[in-house]
Amino acid sequence: MERLFRNPRKVMIQMGAAASASLSFMILGMVRAWSSPGMPSLINSKAIPLTESDVSWISKFVTPVEIPSNLCLYCSHLPTTGSIPPLASLVGSLLAGPCLTYLGRRRTLMLISIPYSLGFLLIGFASHVSMLYIGRILDGAMIGFTAPSAQIFIGECASPRVRGALGAFTAIFLSLGILITYIIGAFVPWNVLAWILSAFPALLFVAMYFMPETPTWLLSKNREEEARKSLQFLRGVHTDVSVEFERLKANMAKGTNSQQIQPKELLKGSVIKPLLLSMALMLLQQFSGINSIIYFTVFIFQRAGSTLDKNLATIIVGIVQLLATIASMFLVDRAGRRILLLVSGVVMAISLAALGAFFYMVEIYGQDVQQTLGWLPLASLILFIIAYSSGFANVPFLIMGELFPAKFRSILGSLASCFNLLCTFTIIRSFGDMNKTLGEYGTFWFYMSWCVVGVFFVYFCLPETKGKSFDEIERMFANKKKRQLYADEAETAACPAADRNDVVAVETVVRAPIEEKLSQPHSYGGHDLESEAEDNGEVVPTPL
Repeated sequence: MERLFRNPRKVMIQMGAAASASLSFMILGMVRAWSSPGMPSLINSKAIPLTESDVSWISKFVTPVEIPSNLCLYCSHLPTTGSIPPLASLVGSLLAGPCLTYLGRRRTLMLISIPYSLGFLLIGFASHVSMLYIGRILDGAMIGFTAPSAQIFIGECASPRVRGALGAFTAIFLSLGILITYIIGAFVPWNVLAWILSAFPALLFVAMYFMPETPTWLLSKNREEEARKSLQFLRGVHTDVSVEFERLKANMAKGTNSQQIQPKELLKGSVIKPLLLSMALMLLQQFSGINSIIYFTVFIFQRAGSTLDKNLATIIVGIVQLLATIASMFLVDRAGRRILLLVSGVVMAISLAALGAFFYMVEIYGQDVQQTLGWLPLASLILFIIAYSSGFANVPFLIMGELFPAKFRSILGSLASCFNLLCTFTIIRSFGDMNKTLGEYGTFWFYMSWCVVGVFFVYFCLPETKGKSFDEIERMFANKKKRQLYADEAETAACPAADRNDVVAVETVVRAPIEEKLSQPHSYGGHDLESEAEDNGEVVPTPL
């Protein structure tokens, strides 16, 4: 908390920008959660004739006990539930890259609010099953736009010392959107729920209207003056941004000598390595079994002997997920990305092992196990949700916005998001088959094994990005020749040039204690200016 709010004048503006972009994730959560309360209400109302195939393609996160028996949807049919949103989002994620490159991050986030709203309105006013299909396709396609757009916008707006905390906003708003949908859906029918949710995209449009475009994108379009104004707005009027701005310009100049991206450039080690790391994290995130756990929420509560109402059960899970995600926001820049992922993976593996063991004992020893160990599945479920929300829910998306070089950030973000959605689609479609083949306990143990793989991957392969600038992160993946070039440039920058009008002295800013101000404060309009350079410990030239 102290690290985030140490300088409110500077950080609050960045928090506003992060919250504005994260509203798109809140709407994503609403799309994801709509059918949990909405589909049972729609089926029971019989307002629109639906076949079993219709229900399986349109719905999302519908557990077997929520579907009326006249449609005979049990666990074996769960692999098709929610197929439309992730399938349509694959197309959306591929289109996101060009939009982010040519329209910009801000405009893309503004524009996706319109199809989001239209999708919900089509569902709310649906009189035929085709309207439901079109509405879900529209909303699903926008999911593909959301992840790269919001995460890249936040990553390019935030300063290094708070980028992790602000990057966690997306996961917080995602959990908030799911929880809001669960709560509203407990009291209103399916169509009223869709009407209410259609109003939320307007918040995204209005919020992003008042936000600036990211300095990085403006510099890529040679709009230098606008880029400086954007950076000044984000850092606060009394902050000296000259050092950071020059660093951004130098970083963009190195990466954008050729504005046109050649396909062979994507195969360079400095490009392919961050992409593979991000894609691996996306795969591990989805194969941790989060979607299966959500599917089984009500089922697990019932197998534990709980008499809680199904709506109350989902609301409890939503609250736990939201609180755990908020807690992770204050840890990600203090503990680091690697530590959060390692702890998250270990605890998820333990909880899934316990969950699988419970279902195994139920199959071997019968329902007597429920009387003695009925608490175990509940505890395992809550522990899994807390562990997932604290690490693997938000860190993979945060790292996606950090690792990619500026020149390739839009296209790589689009590819990584597309791969994430492909993994989601694969898990959803294969869940029922695994459940029939491996059993309930085998399915959970399968996901447990992926959590173990994730722990080893993070420990041995993933670099720490906490507190590093984008320039420093790019250097980690550069080849030896480029690293030497970076070193030579840094040495040259440290030496005062003879032909400069201003004489500068080189001063190294010490990271600890971070609260120390630069020994040579700047001034602007009678106010002391604070430099962003104090946050990353780089060599900073200050006027004598």
